[in-house]
Amino acid sequence: MAEPRPASGGHESERDALPPSMRDRVPFLLYRAAEQSHSLANDMLARMELNARQVGILTLVTEREPMTQKALGDMLRIDRTTMVTLIDDLERKGLVVRQRHPRDRRAFLVRPTESGRTAKTEAVAILDEQQHCFLAPLTAAEQQQLGALLKRLQRPPKRLPSCGPARRMPDGSRPTHRWLTSAAVTIRRGGKSWPVR
Repeated sequence: MAEPRPASGGHESERDALPPSMRDRVPFLLYRAAEQSHSLANDMLARMELNARQVGILTLVTEREPMTQKALGDMLRIDRTTMVTLIDDLERKGLVVRQRHPRDRRAFLVRPTESGRTAKTEAVAILDEQQHCFLAPLTAAEQQQLGALLKRLQRPPKRLPSCGPARRMPDGSRPTHRWLTSAAVTIRRGGKSWPVR
């Protein structure tokens, strides 16, 4: 198996091909970086026949406590259908089991098995390697600064007047950025994009 290569910031030609409103927009750059990191993590975890989301599930139910599928989905921001598929696969591999919730008979708790605990430890070691590989272009000081800044962005934002609903465009529409508003649905009318809320 080929050794993973350090993540790069992307070819300059690819960056230059993007319009200025995308290539210089910080939220879009964060989105792209997250996608690249996620892809690298999945590639490296493939040796264990796991993916990053499944390792997230194993980590939560091992390091915290057994959790319901809904609680896991809320914490990892995974929709219900996808979560069921991920846990079904983990259960088939003998890494987790579902048990009835003692106080809610409609819910199931997801618990790790001994094999699941072992797999989680091995997977986290791979993710440590992935982090080293992905952040290789940055110095140690830059990596520490990046981590601190990202942690600040995880806090609930303060509501500012400028952070309200998107302003209307001259044609009466609202600006739509799919990488920011995944819930927005865009339809085409007369060659223009119109967001449907």
